Amino acid sequence: MNRKCWTMSIGERGARVRLYELYPGGPLMRSVYVHGKEVRKSLGHRDQDKAIRQGYELLLALRANEEALAAETLTLGMLVDLYFASPAHQGKQPRSQREEGRMLRRVVDFLGPTRRVESLSVSDVQRYTQARRAGTVGRKQRPVRDRTIAADLEMLLRVLRWGTRERTAQGRRLLAENPWVGIRLPREKNPRRPVMRHDVYLQLLAVADQVDPRLRLALIVAEGTGRRLSAWRNLRWDDVDFDAGTIRWLAVHDKKGFEQVVPMSEGVREALLEARQAQRAIGNMPVFPAPKDPAESCSREVMDRWLRRAFRLAGAAKPPGGLWHSLRRKWASERKGYPVKDVAEAGGWRDTPTLLTSYLQTDPETVREVVRNPTRRLMSR
Repeated sequence: MNRKCWTMSIGERGARVRLYELYPGGPLMRSVYVHGKEVRKSLGHRDQDKAIRQGYELLLALRANEEALAAETLTLGMLVDLYFASPAHQGKQPRSQREEGRMLRRVVDFLGPTRRVESLSVSDVQRYTQARRAGTVGRKQRPVRDRTIAADLEMLLRVLRWGTRERTAQGRRLLAENPWVGIRLPREKNPRRPVMRHDVYLQLLAVADQVDPRLRLALIVAEGTGRRLSAWRNLRWDDVDFDAGTIRWLAVHDKKGFEQVVPMSEGVREALLEARQAQRAIGNMPVFPAPKDPAESCSREVMDRWLRRAFRLAGAAKPPGGLWHSLRRKWASERKGYPVKDVAEAGGWRDTPTLLTSYLQTDPETVREVVRNPTRRLMSR
């Protein structure tokens, strides 16, 4: 007789937590309803007693939040907890969830989790900015640039906007208003957006095999596709169609959840074909297998370490404030002159403003051409 899945519900209507096995003997899950929407999450273990304790802890938190909402005393910590449990956060990629969590915890720890949301003001933005510049915030306790500070504060601002749209079970908005409406975040006047020069790319390519053969392939794919590190390092061989000459870029590995099938250049195709023959791999095997586990893709840390070593071997200066991303800017900047929408489509950008602002960089040669060679003369009729 097949064993049934273990399940247990605690709480009552309006504040209930359901615990259950994903399959008989499998990992344990929890399910809660946040403002009428079910949110499921793995507990990451199979210990039923531990799951019950976690369920009661979550139930207490849910009740505390509901009581605070009823008394209109929502704190910053409660608001962020509600956001973490919402589909707005849970529906994002795991990497995005981790990044959001890190940013929000930094700001909330500084401002105070018991701080009432409606009491937030422009002074809090200024205090956080000054503290981050001085390096007195966060686990690493080091100064950061305004762009990083703005990203932290913008994350909390997004949660505040979410709170003004989200409603309780009684139909009342979580936040009657956003206390940071119209607030100005710190802005970096001269952001660092390094672009790798082609001669430096060739120098790195020349020493790549001394580091690892996978680095040479990584450089060719990164330079030839313009994709993010997270996208190309997670490629599998069944994503590459040699007959059609295309690569399928999966949404699960894209920062914006963007899935595409895009043509590949002949140089990228040849490098991938050579690597597949050397690896003797097909199907759902990684293009960049990890050193310790060939069934998994190389980690970001391994790729970064290899590229730093290549810079040292080549005697080239590493671009300040960037590693692999400088290749993405190289790809975009070398395609100036093509329609921007086509460049965005080929390189995996969801919107052209980001491409124009952060990736397409000016260069002296193009500026001279703009000054010296107008495309046409305007004549009076």
